[in-house]
Amino acid sequence: MSVENNKPTLRDILRLGKLERLVMDYFLKHISAGEIIAIIELREEIKRLRDPELVPEFDDVIIELEIGKAINKLLREGFIEYRSGCYNLAKHLREELKKKLGDLKPGFSKNIEKLV
Repeated sequence: MSVENNKPTLRDILRLGKLERLVMDYFLKHISAGEIIAIIELREEIKRLRDPELVPEFDDVIIELEIGKAINKLLREGFIEYRSGCYNLAKHLREELKKKLGDLKPGFSKNIEKLV
């Protein structure tokens, strides 16, 4: 984590586990999403990938539980924020992204390895 206020940087995303990285890829792309739609879209992406390293089984309830755990971890660690029913990429990460890309480019996938 960066020295400044122990806030994670874009580089810190690289140290996350596989599921947390998937969630962060989602928020790097979308920047912000309502909590329900984020869970649904992440669940569907996990079902599409069918990667047993992401979740222990592919039952919707289990997938959503694991996504919830990953999101809570990312909230606690300062990678994302929650306000009024929406999850957002943390403000300091949005600022870092703007410096690197000149703009947030919502809706476009971003390769974290190329950003750092």
